[in-house]
Amino acid sequence: MLNRLTGENGPPKSGAAIQRITRSRDLPGYLQAFLIASKVNGLSPKTLKGYEYLIGKFVSFCLELGLNNPADVTVDDVRLFILKLQETNNPQSLHDYYRTVKRFFNWLVEEGVLQTSPMVKIHPPKVEQKVIVPFKPEHLKTILNLCDPTTFCGLRNRAMVLIFVDTGVRLKEMWSMRVEDIDFDRGVIKVHGKGAKERVVGIVQNTQKALLRYLLSRDDTHPCVWVTEERKPLAYEGLAQVFKTLKERARFNNVRCSPHTFRHTFATMALENGAGEFEVQALLGHNKLDMTRRYVASLNSAKAVLRHKRFSPVEHLKLD
Repeated sequence: MLNRLTGENGPPKSGAAIQRITRSRDLPGYLQAFLIASKVNGLSPKTLKGYEYLIGKFVSFCLELGLNNPADVTVDDVRLFILKLQETNNPQSLHDYYRTVKRFFNWLVEEGVLQTSPMVKIHPPKVEQKVIVPFKPEHLKTILNLCDPTTFCGLRNRAMVLIFVDTGVRLKEMWSMRVEDIDFDRGVIKVHGKGAKERVVGIVQNTQKALLRYLLSRDDTHPCVWVTEERKPLAYEGLAQVFKTLKERARFNNVRCSPHTFRHTFATMALENGAGEFEVQALLGHNKLDMTRRYVASLNSAKAVLRHKRFSPVEHLKLD
């Protein structure tokens, strides 16, 4: 099939090819080339869609200012874009825009389109670091008690919950599990993570038992791990709905009940039980330690609160 950007059959096969097709292009053209390069590098469709939306907003803003060439974009133009975003976006969204547009300009520098990025002097927007509140053991027991072991859905949901708690996998990683990914002999599951990266996570005996009971209750041949009561593959939205229903039934007031809370809980409890930062990083599939260290900071903060009375300045005043 003829590529509308290159005039050649198929996508460009190297960074040099991308550079050739972008030499005479405007900002929209460079954006399309960047998306092609990102796709060739194996980024997920979800990531590509995010890049297209966020950078597309920036490109549209530049075109409104009459800026058609990347070399014409100045640091002040980027600051004006961020200032405009502040009117309708929260700090996290601002940071997403900043990070993504910066990546686009870094790519333009790598491809030789620009000598320097106009964003080198712009600091990232500050994002409030909220305290991560994980489930407590009583929360987990309440959720597990809602999974009736006498029903098919109860067996399935109990297995899901225990895998979430035992591994900290993401919702999409849970949904994409296949029966062939499970190795009961070794007590592990192969996980298909972000950016087409695979990793292996461990599951203990109680988790294995719950998962095996569920699998033995099935009478279908679907390769996916999770199926509906009608024995059809469970859609991604259906998996999310399972935990929405559990949330409504649990009625927790002091903690968010979501699949990601299970991820927080795994990380926090693993660290509390003696796991190292690098172990947790590997099991969660984090590329960098930054996110893992957020869990460490949250755990240290909670421990400090518990020890507070021992070193409280007011307590040591011995007031009447």
